[in-house]
Amino acid sequence: MIRRSPFSRALMALALVATAVWAGTTYTDFLSALGQRESSLRPDAENRFTHYVGLYQMGEAAMQDIGLYSGDATSRNDFTGSFSGRYGVSSLADFKSNPDAQTQAITDYHNRVWNSYLTRGGVGGAADYIGTEVGGITVTQSGLIAAAHLVGAGAVNAWLASGGADTPADAMGTKMTEYLARFAGYTLSPVAPSFAAVAAATPTGGAAVVAGAGTYAYTAAPLTPGASAPPPAAAASVLPSAPAYGATSIGAGFKAATGYEPFEVRALMVNIAGALLVTWLAYVALSSFGSFAAGFTSVIDIGTDVVRAILIAAVILMMLN
Repeated sequence: MIRRSPFSRALMALALVATAVWAGTTYTDFLSALGQRESSLRPDAENRFTHYVGLYQMGEAAMQDIGLYSGDATSRNDFTGSFSGRYGVSSLADFKSNPDAQTQAITDYHNRVWNSYLTRGGVGGAADYIGTEVGGITVTQSGLIAAAHLVGAGAVNAWLASGGADTPADAMGTKMTEYLARFAGYTLSPVAPSFAAVAAATPTGGAAVVAGAGTYAYTAAPLTPGASAPPPAAAASVLPSAPAYGATSIGAGFKAATGYEPFEVRALMVNIAGALLVTWLAYVALSSFGSFAAGFTSVIDIGTDVVRAILIAAVILMMLN
């Protein structure tokens, strides 16, 4: 009897290739890349100049937008007002010590930015620029969210409308075009992952090298000598209620997130599957002939094995098409 293990190995290889196409560009990867850039993934990070705080460097205005902070009488990020208790956060100290709450908060905030400030419920506005090139940079949904995170949605909309004429920068001198390129090509979601997943992610989207990168200087929260940081509190159970991120069509959203048309990825996968099947058919034919030459099988058995292999390959290719 001839073993059929090469077929199972071929299917496993195909599955691994399909998985590799998506690796490193999920929403979890996006948050990991953003957190690494903003705070080196330090939940207690605080910018010594602007006083933005946490993994993703949020300020009072962003927290007010999602109902986490009540606001106060000053325009500074001094957090002298009260926290609402959302996500289990009742103080600035709570916020800094709860990375899961921070991840929920930034997801809610980015969802609001996309649906209310950059677009109208996910369509129009900045969404119309997805897939186009502005100022020499291909516009993607994740790049737009990151740019708005840096300089604000209003500045991003103005930049798009001007055709990239004037490039805004944040208080630290980092240009929004750096974020537009650095965080391009990730998929987005209204559902927040856990901080453990964010910390373990290996993001691969965006530009590999971005010239003129700015540097954030944050001040770590003081810890008592010999004491360990408190464990993160449980994430909030309520998921974002705003509409999901979206483009004008599934195809447009897919291209904005990956840089490829759906049919291009599908054609690649079909070609890979075809190549694997041809290799497997050749293996079956050669193995059968080798068994016949050694006297272990007959001509009828060879024909049966080859025909069976061809039928299996044909069924798989029909399913792919």
